[in-house]
Amino acid sequence: MTLREVLQLPKSITNKPVIAVPLTLGPTDKLTPFANQLQEQNPDIVEWRADYIADDFSQAVMWQQVRAGAQTELAQKKLTAMTEAKMLAEMDKAQQEFNANWPAMNAQIIKELTGSVFNTIGSFPIILTYRTKSQGGRGEMSPIAYATFIVTALRSGYHFTAVDIEYTLDSDLRDKIIATAQQVGVPVILSYHDFEQTPDVTAFIQDMAQSGVDIIKLAVMPKNEQDVQRLLDETRAATVKQPLVTMSMGELGRRSRIMGYTYGSEMTFAVLDHAVPSAPGQLTVSQLLAAWQ
Repeated sequence: MTLREVLQLPKSITNKPVIAVPLTLGPTDKLTPFANQLQEQNPDIVEWRADYIADDFSQAVMWQQVRAGAQTELAQKKLTAMTEAKMLAEMDKAQQEFNANWPAMNAQIIKELTGSVFNTIGSFPIILTYRTKSQGGRGEMSPIAYATFIVTALRSGYHFTAVDIEYTLDSDLRDKIIATAQQVGVPVILSYHDFEQTPDVTAFIQDMAQSGVDIIKLAVMPKNEQDVQRLLDETRAATVKQPLVTMSMGELGRRSRIMGYTYGSEMTFAVLDHAVPSAPGQLTVSQLLAAWQ
């Protein structure tokens, strides 16, 4: 199956790859301007980079907000030392209750975050991605919290077109996410990023193909033009059944984002005009389309 078939996207009237645009908005950013620009530039799919916002609603952050509010309220009252000590003890008890109630609170928060994205840009297919710092993102969640976020978002009632899972995630947690995705009918992209070098591309592709996923994505850093060409050539030579998405990053690798489809890479990432790239070397949608003219 082609990538478009796996993702259930409309057939292309050209032979060009799927264009994915990253959504990298934080908690203080507004979705509407992004949605309006999406309508203007009309890419094929949106990748929701949840790592740009999810950590701001983590258990530790939310409790600190609750605690800070309580401390502010205490500071505004004239309390005896004994009364203040008693109230601080009650705050410790409140934290225990907060921790006990966190799983339900967390599920509601994730559902609301997901809903805000779908209610604003749901007319576009959406890939769910949480990218950790080690893989080039902003996410600092523990592996368990990472898996919990993805699984909860998949079960939120909103249907993602695909879910991205990092190859470096613990295999047990990775298998749990894959099983959940299969239960809700969401294709799985297994991705790996190497920001230091271009490793043995063929070996990585073959190993990733054994994981029972639907799509394989590999993004690597070239040190010279030979690395870029090697990525392209090994993409073309790959014999796995899954659709491939491969790219060389940085300025050197830009041509792989433009012409990678001629070697078998079925999706490329580009940002909306004037947006900040989510990975080194990303072009804007306008630059990409101009390069294809």
